[in-house]
Amino acid sequence: MDLHEITRKYFRISLKGNEAVSVKINNVPYEVMGLNDGGIGIKLTSEDILVSVGDEFPLELKIEDMMQSLQGKVVHISPAGAEEFLCGIEFLNLDTGTKKKLLEFLESCREKIFKED
Repeated sequence: MDLHEITRKYFRISLKGNEAVSVKINNVPYEVMGLNDGGIGIKLTSEDILVSVGDEFPLELKIEDMMQSLQGKVVHISPAGAEEFLCGIEFLNLDTGTKKKLLEFLESCREKIFKED
């Protein structure tokens, strides 16, 4: 496997169980699995699979005290166990303020992950 095939474009933070970030699609909350400055990963069940790769839809992203309405695009849906799936959603219309808040949050998470004790 070529190294370029596995290099990620964005640094992703695992957020399973983290209350600081939440997402709603069609006013339905979904469990956030990961976040980066390009998109979000959520957990779906087999009942949730009403979307396909390439679908676009509005979503509400909450990071700490900031709530933002965005447009998202499904970029992948992958099996993640029995009756569970991971869905990668790309952010399509991040404004400057939202992008800045997102980058600050991600940097704060990185510092916690990589800090030396």
